[in-house]
Amino acid sequence: MYDNLIDEWLKLAGGRENIIRIEQDLETTTLTLKDRMRMDLSYTTSIGVEADIQFTGGQCRLRLRDESGAIYDSLQEMGIGSQDKTSLQEAMSKIKGKFSVMQFVSSVFRPLMPVILGAAVIKIITALILFIDSLGSEGSSSLMDNQTFTIFRIIGDSALYLLPVLAAVSTAYRLKSNIYAAAVIGGFMFYPEVAPLFSGEKEVYFLGQQLASQPTFYSSILWVMLTVCAAAYLERGIARLNLKGLTVDLAPFLTLLILVPFMLLVLGYAAQWLDEKLPPIVETNVADAPILTLVLLGAFFVLIWMIGLPSLLLPVILNELLMNSSSLLLSGMLAAVVAQAGASLAAGLHSKEASFRSMAFCASGTALFGIIEPALYAVNMRRKSSFFAAMLGGAAGGLYFGWLSVGAFALGGSSSLLELPLYIKPGSLNLLHASVGVVISFAVSCVLTYIFSGKRDKSTVSH
Repeated sequence: MYDNLIDEWLKLAGGRENIIRIEQDLETTTLTLKDRMRMDLSYTTSIGVEADIQFTGGQCRLRLRDESGAIYDSLQEMGIGSQDKTSLQEAMSKIKGKFSVMQFVSSVFRPLMPVILGAAVIKIITALILFIDSLGSEGSSSLMDNQTFTIFRIIGDSALYLLPVLAAVSTAYRLKSNIYAAAVIGGFMFYPEVAPLFSGEKEVYFLGQQLASQPTFYSSILWVMLTVCAAAYLERGIARLNLKGLTVDLAPFLTLLILVPFMLLVLGYAAQWLDEKLPPIVETNVADAPILTLVLLGAFFVLIWMIGLPSLLLPVILNELLMNSSSLLLSGMLAAVVAQAGASLAAGLHSKEASFRSMAFCASGTALFGIIEPALYAVNMRRKSSFFAAMLGGAAGGLYFGWLSVGAFALGGSSSLLELPLYIKPGSLNLLHASVGVVISFAVSCVLTYIFSGKRDKSTVSH
């Protein structure tokens, strides 16, 4: 993205050998320079990015606006600047007061966005074709039996299906640890025998601990990334032991032997507890306090989705459809997803960086069709204001849905605009209210993100 400008940045900084260290903090990449007299200030007018030169004591620091993190990644790949800390250590050292874990997760996903967005567009196109075809045919669509269409649909699904593996590899690459061990960690739940094992037909035990039948929970991206981070620490600890030739083989061996089973046991206990506690709580609340339930679901569904728990809500949704012929929970989920799209759009509108703006706009579009990974991980988690504005937007939409008891009358494949026909009820305004709720979620998150981003910029300038 920045290949044509990298030479100018380096000349402004006085050459790559004049850069002591590179750091990333929120939306800024900072270069610490060895000798400020070697800077070529004539390049400040030609560089297509905002730059700020600071002098602190005897140090000179060149701060570049880098909303997407592309500058930082490019300089790291070139090996510029001596790194006294790993990316993981830098991220973890900034957690206090800056919520840098969110930025670290976002930086892991940024390199994945081109392929994810490309696959998402294919997925959306096939979904639209199938939707249009179903409107003109009675009964099942003939496209479902067309093998060419099926292959295209699989191509669109492939990147999202393999996202845990891609995230594991990207995390390991960023931490400079073993990417092949990370790929095994990410792909563990894709082993052919895993699906039948966790089908729920029989109880599954591992080292005496019962595991919940929730394979999506164990393959959740956050748990995969956490395991890869732990593997990176283990790898560096073994390297410090200076075991010569054993280091290369010992780290992956211990990672697979200890870390993966340990994570499986911890998650197994948590998943089993949540499987027993969460559905009854949600079912009771949606019956006794539907408005509050939908407000909370609209705000926090993305968190439930991030840790791989949406499947735990399925029994409650099915019971709603059976008992009431409609589901309020599906409305709350729709509000949360659309709110991510609104926040991503506002982040793009507010951005001054062309690459980030383009990515945010595309991510907003895919989120409206139920594919929220780009908007959530690459855009909104990078900006704390966007993330919390999206939660407030989802809560606002959930409030409207709960207040008017707007529910879906069938279970769809994902929460997206394509599922609005599921809210049609002859002789009622249910579809109209569903559309209004969607607009509220989108608009509130969009407006709040823009307002919060403006306040953040004013605060930055005042400092």
